[in-house]
Amino acid sequence: MDESKIISSVKQQYEALPYPPRNPEDEKIRLLRTVGDTLSELNHYCFKGKKNFNQDFRCLVAGGGTGDSVINLAEQLRGTSAEIVYLDMSAASRSIAEQRAAVRGLTNITWLTESLLSIPELDIGKFDYINCSGVLHHLSDPVEGARALASALKDDGAMYLMVYAEYGRHAIYLMQKLFRELIPPHLNIQEKVNMARRIIGSLPAHHAFIKDLDKWANEITASGYGDPGLYDLLLHSIDRCYSVDEVYALAAAAELKLVTFLGPDRRFYDPAHLAADESIRAAWREKSLQAQQSIAEKLFSNHIKHQCYLSRQAACTASMDDEDNAIILEHELANQNMAIHEAIKPGETLSITFTINNEKTVFQLSGNKVNKACFRYMDGKTPISSIIRKVKMKCGDSEQKIRSELRSIFETLFPMGCIYLQHP
Repeated sequence: MDESKIISSVKQQYEALPYPPRNPEDEKIRLLRTVGDTLSELNHYCFKGKKNFNQDFRCLVAGGGTGDSVINLAEQLRGTSAEIVYLDMSAASRSIAEQRAAVRGLTNITWLTESLLSIPELDIGKFDYINCSGVLHHLSDPVEGARALASALKDDGAMYLMVYAEYGRHAIYLMQKLFRELIPPHLNIQEKVNMARRIIGSLPAHHAFIKDLDKWANEITASGYGDPGLYDLLLHSIDRCYSVDEVYALAAAAELKLVTFLGPDRRFYDPAHLAADESIRAAWREKSLQAQQSIAEKLFSNHIKHQCYLSRQAACTASMDDEDNAIILEHELANQNMAIHEAIKPGETLSITFTINNEKTVFQLSGNKVNKACFRYMDGKTPISSIIRKVKMKCGDSEQKIRSELRSIFETLFPMGCIYLQHP
């Protein structure tokens, strides 16, 4: 299928079945948080914690769909001089996103109905941040798409990218092949969906897709994404997947560097989380970070998507060594530093259970007077240097001891995605 037919087929799909399906009225009761778009996380990983989002910050959401990312970003940047540009070739999807913005009273979004491949010709300027989630793997030439995006990125800008992963989607690609053999191509979209559901209903219990059905239930059931989800997952006209090494290669083809992988399975890009046997761990100890991540995805074997930040900068992530940074708690721990401070009892273990991305996590901390005092000042405003000074005055411990406690807290919470660094 040539590029024009692919674009036409994809556009037809999303005009008929905007994805993901959203009810604009739901904006009155909740804000959907999207991976990669939390400003404190973006700032930590891609701007050394130093980005001022209040001054002319520009975002491009390329392939904005029904609006999850554009709404999340616009809400966080409400009241600033930031501009968020929404771009998608589906008018039906854009209409839903615009209705969601209207419900929230958001006026900081510019709306474009275009393909991201048209970016170099659109004269839309350069961006500090580009979000491209679930688009490049639906292009016949993803490298062309990645380069189009990179052409709109500022030299010190950052990009969030999501593409499908290989090993956790084996059953999906089996089903796609089955449907291509069984479902006549001349059927219309609804007829294809109806026939696909009949085929799924006839699968034996031992089938790989049925055995893993819980993983895909939200995509295909009526209580989840329904027909739009089923078509996007199993009937899309073009769908490819990536290994870790292929993600690195895609970034390099656009002259970008991979900063970090993100998302709820982020820790599973580190093989140390998956193999406790010391003799096995020794086998990768001297390998590069990319090689270790490649090993980890095979050990985990369940990634269904790769989510990552890309940048032109080789070193753009905030560090505890920069003591001008402040420490900020995020997600369910946001604004909870004083509550944790008050709950810590020296000599006792504090357990805090919280949920991130529908996964329950337990944070355990052996309480002492130093870490109790540290939490008081982990407010996103007090620099590390000031925390050390204040805690030293209060507790009398050495600066080395206080730094060690701060690092211990940070290194415990950071893999869970709920603590970051930023300049006050």
